[in-house]
Amino acid sequence: MSGINLVESPLDPADAVYREVVPAGEPWLKALRRGQTLRILDLEGNQAVDTLFYSLERPTVERYSAIDTVQAQGNVYLTTGTR
Repeated sequence: MSGINLVESPLDPADAVYREVVPAGEPWLKALRRGQTLRILDLEGNQAVDTLFYSLERPTVERYSAIDTVQAQGNVYLTTGTR
């Protein structure tokens, strides 16, 4: 993976709104507000994370799309600083 600049996050995990361990294969659903950050950490070391995000105010219009994101980034890897 050449060309990727990994940067440690300045965010403090102690400031997290939620801190939960979700078993592999189990769903998790919570509301995140503007300015909050979601951190997904793989505790097992070999998991894939299927993630869907929807706007609380406009769920049918605003959502996260992995396909759209990969096309816009021109890269399949999301790291610190990608949008």
